[in-house]
Amino acid sequence: MNSPDQRLGEADHRQTILLVDDRPENLASLEAILDDGRRTLLCATSGEQALQMLLSNEVALMLLDVQMPVMNGYEVARLMRSNRKTRGIPIIFITAIERDEAAAIRGYQAGAIDYITKPVNSVVLQSKVALFLELDMARRRLQQAYVRLDNTKAYYESMLNAAGEGVIGVDRQGTIKFVNPAALAMLGASPAEVIGCHVSQLEVARPEPAQDDGDPLRQQLLQSVSPALEEGWFRRIDGSRFLASFCRSALAGKVDGEVLVFQDITERRALEEELRQQTVTDFLTGLGNRNAFKSALNAALDHCRRTGGHVALMFIDLDHFKRINDNLGHEVGDRLLKAVALRLREQVRAYDMVARLGGDEFTIVLGDLEFPDDAGTVACKILNELRRPFALGDNLEVVVSASIGIATFPLCGEDTETLMRTADVAMYQAKRDGRNLHAFYVPEMNARGRGALLLEQALRQAVENESFVLHYQPQIDLRTGCLVGLEGLMRWSHDGRAIEPSVFVPMLEDNGLMVRVGQWLFATGCRQRLAWEAALPKDCTIALNVSARQFADKFLVQAVHRVINQLQLPPEQLELELTESILMSTSDTTRAVLAALKTMGIRLSVDDFGTGYSSLAYLKQFPLDSLKIDRQFIMNLTTSDKDAAIATSIIQLAHNLGLKVVAEGVERAEQVDMLQQMGCDIAQGYYFSRPIPADAVPGFPVRQPQEKVRPRPAP
Repeated sequence: MNSPDQRLGEADHRQTILLVDDRPENLASLEAILDDGRRTLLCATSGEQALQMLLSNEVALMLLDVQMPVMNGYEVARLMRSNRKTRGIPIIFITAIERDEAAAIRGYQAGAIDYITKPVNSVVLQSKVALFLELDMARRRLQQAYVRLDNTKAYYESMLNAAGEGVIGVDRQGTIKFVNPAALAMLGASPAEVIGCHVSQLEVARPEPAQDDGDPLRQQLLQSVSPALEEGWFRRIDGSRFLASFCRSALAGKVDGEVLVFQDITERRALEEELRQQTVTDFLTGLGNRNAFKSALNAALDHCRRTGGHVALMFIDLDHFKRINDNLGHEVGDRLLKAVALRLREQVRAYDMVARLGGDEFTIVLGDLEFPDDAGTVACKILNELRRPFALGDNLEVVVSASIGIATFPLCGEDTETLMRTADVAMYQAKRDGRNLHAFYVPEMNARGRGALLLEQALRQAVENESFVLHYQPQIDLRTGCLVGLEGLMRWSHDGRAIEPSVFVPMLEDNGLMVRVGQWLFATGCRQRLAWEAALPKDCTIALNVSARQFADKFLVQAVHRVINQLQLPPEQLELELTESILMSTSDTTRAVLAALKTMGIRLSVDDFGTGYSSLAYLKQFPLDSLKIDRQFIMNLTTSDKDAAIATSIIQLAHNLGLKVVAEGVERAEQVDMLQQMGCDIAQGYYFSRPIPADAVPGFPVRQPQEKVRPRPAP
């Protein structure tokens, strides 16, 4: 346990972080994230300036930009590692350009201990900085311990009786003749209990057993060799044991005997072990980290090269985990990651490595497999286990799924890098195949992965060029047949073919582009509604979808308000469609955003109602106007009693709460008849019209023919 003086010294010590970036705005951003009033932040705008500051300041951690003129981050790191004063300073590389595995490996070879890409996630950066500053403080404690030990040795060489190290003198027969106070204290003994006893009663042993030599310690003591520092277990007088470092040497002069000098290193070893564990352990889940994972994979490959068999590497990525963080908060997300880590650990053998690479990415190394297909059995167990709801406290249950990629040795690769790459390719194939799946790597995946990468690059270009268009699906009042709304649906064509929204929308979400595209969608839809003013009824709304990522944007309300004000669009002509997952976050922020939108006069509806979370509490908490029954309940409405019951319940529930109901996916007259009988208010679907381009909207009839919406008698 640290002494009060030591703890006080640590509290008074201000650790220094050196921030290096050639862009002042980046330095200002890093300072804003890291300045907590207890640290000293130094800033350098070049590699040369950074090296000068390192030589004149005691720096605990360095955040180093990779791309800088004159001297880049790699050169700075190499120069630091060649200098005794700076070689031990941890370096976190920050880069906006070099994001691939080769760049990361190059950074680690140059001396980095971690890698962060721009734009910097403030939560991740703060967590990593806090961890490395804690490691620095632990390193300081360890250095102080070593300094105290060295000072003690120098002092007690001249004053044995006041020594902090234990000193025991024995004669040639191994009988103890002298014990200093420090030795007595460590042994918990009085002089009478030790002097005159044989040294073997101390029961000194090495951590690894040596060959029995009669009396190992006595033989070591009596050998005429140069003193060497060793480690072993000493026994106290009460029978307990402690780990000690010790050395032995012949007594000087004509005295025939040896001297044993030892020091209790139990506390020091515990601190060293703690530091070692921190370098190989994920701080959040307690699983192995990237370093531990690579070591385990290398060891498993070496073992199988010698003995045969197979090794399987599994890459596991939680599906849509960002929605959990965005809608329920990062604290809930962290609790979920811990729970997932526990379940993963329970599905494999004790000696299999389970690690967290970061975020929601996990890996498992399965060694000594008789058949490669055995990994598929384990993957199925994991997927089934993850499907069970996670109870995360506060009456909150979350269901997640995962995509698992599997690469096996030696079929998919014979080295660590190849296996990691192929497992990653297989994992992304599992996502493309629909998620909640596992996929074994096959060579054809490389070509598909390349196609997906090219599509992603094209999508980024489409965002830059605003190459999307909106098509509009009419919404019809089932009582009057009047056109009462148009839902705006994004469309994108690439290389002459239409790309399904189910393909490109998740890519926009995953790449952080949805907020920008959402702003385009608001502006385009509202501008188009204004252009149709003369052709459409005044109460005809334009309905636009809001994704979870858009809703989490703190500038959402301002962006919508700006568009409406600039266009002078009546706010009651705009309807925003929200998913159930968005509304499940009953935080003050959610309430405030919805209240602000409602105050502006905007209509709010719940999209795909009935397919999301089971809680209905949000229906009474938020100022909603309508519910949209998902198409999966409409599809078999006339043939499935269960679907009909669900639709009836939703309509009755909505009406009791003063909400209107919109049925999606209406394709047949029989469905219209049943929805009218149930009291549904509005319908949309192919029965009335497919989504149409903007220039076709003015020609769409504002009232449907009577035979389209007139209730029909039962056959």
